[in-house]
This record gives sequence, structure tokens and C-alpha cells, in this order.
Amino acid sequence: MIASLLRTAMSAAAGLLMVCCGALLAHTPAQAGDSAQLQVLGFSADGRVFGFEEYGTQDGSGFAYSNIFFIDTETDKFLPGTPIKVLVEDEESIGKIRKLARAKAGPLIEQYDLENSPGLLVAYNPMSEAESDPHKLRYYEYPSSPPRSQTFTIQLTEKPLPAPKACLNMVGTYSGFSLAFMEAFAEPSSRLIYEDKQVPASRNCPNGYRLAAIVTSEVDAAPTIAMIQVSTFGFEGNDERWIAVPVRLIERP
Repeated sequence: MIASLLRTAMSAAAGLLMVCCGALLAHTPAQAGDSAQLQVLGFSADGRVFGFEEYGTQDGSGFAYSNIFFIDTETDKFLPGTPIKVLVEDEESIGKIRKLARAKAGPLIEQYDLENSPGLLVAYNPMSEAESDPHKLRYYEYPSSPPRSQTFTIQLTEKPLPAPKACLNMVGTYSGFSLAFMEAFAEPSSRLIYEDKQVPASRNCPNGYRLAAIVTSEVDAAPTIAMIQVSTFGFEGNDERWIAVPVRLIERP
């Protein structure tokens, strides 16, 4: 009788333990790489310079980072001495790391007066968006209600490319991308905007891309900026970082 009661109690306890463990597992996030957040800094008054920040916490190490980029929109290259990257190998808060990066970038932000032309985020399609097309965005040039501009559609196409030298010992498929207008000023288009010929070393080991945001400006001379999320092989999964591609519009009809 006592043995029977003990078996019943042990069975009930085991069942409760399984339920508790199941609940804990259901609320424990799976291992994954880190996805950098985006902060647009703005354009210079002549549209020649565009700045943005990406920030987050590294997978694996847990160290916070902030990277600030300044793009020459005419040459599609970084300004000399940039990007500005801050990573402290310590358990510093993300807020402190961002302040350190902003302090280093401050002279350039002030020199090009970026905060007076902060840009317009007219389309946003991050990695966490579950149902949208990762490779296409259709947008109005300016945010207003009712719309006071015509529609544009940009399409991203991924293309396999040889691995960069730094990635030759890693297993995986590497890729670049191209961008094209599929619609401009509400009219069909097929104009190529940008195309990779090889994988730039600055992208580390990329294996995928997402057309994640479109930034425009009220500065007439400024280009549209296509913000691309780049997936790279990370410590616990894919890491997501940002690159900016200046897009010059075709002549208005």
C-alpha cells in the first residue's frame, strides 16, 4: 500500500516537473545572432553627406556596440576616417556605448549639420516583419495624407558570388545583390540602380539581404537612400547589419 502511494506521488511529481520544464522552454528564446538597430542621423544641407548609426549587443560576447557611418552620396564611399565604431569588451550599457560613439562622431555631425535635415523614413521593412516581401518596397516619396507624391517600387535581387578571402575557410554560400526600379513616378520601370560585382570585404561573410528601409529628404539635391540589412554568419546564428545605397531618381516625366 505504502509502495503504491509512493509510486503515485513520484509519477505526479514527474508529470509536474515535465509541465514546468515545458513552460520554461516555451518562454526561453532560441539561440540566434544579433540584429543591429537603425538610427538615421540625416543629410547635409547640399545632400552630399548621409549619416546613420547601427547599434546593438553582440551575440556570444554580450558586448554592446555602436557604429556610425558617414556616406559621400556622390561617390558612394565612406568619408575619410569613418566609419566610427565603438565596442567595449566589458558589460557596459548600450546607452553608454552609444554616447561614446556619438561623442566621437559629434564633430562630423556638426560640421555637416545633419540634425537640421534628419531625413524622412518613408518605408520600413525590418527582419522582424513576418509577412512582407523582403526584397521589394513600394513607397511614396514623401509622408503625407493624402499623398502628395507619386509611387516608386525598388526591387532587390540576390546573386551568388565568390567568398571574400576572409571567409574561405567557412562553410556556406555567399552572395551579393542588385537593386532596380520596377516603378518610378507611378510608371513601370526596369532601371538598374546598383549591382555588386564582388562581395566587399566590409560586409564580412554575407549570406543574404533584405531591402529594409527607404529614406528620402526634403533637401532637393539629396538622393533617396535604400537601407539594406545584410545577414552574415555569426557566433550563434546570422547577424544583421546595415548598409546604405544612394539612389538617384530618374528625370520626372
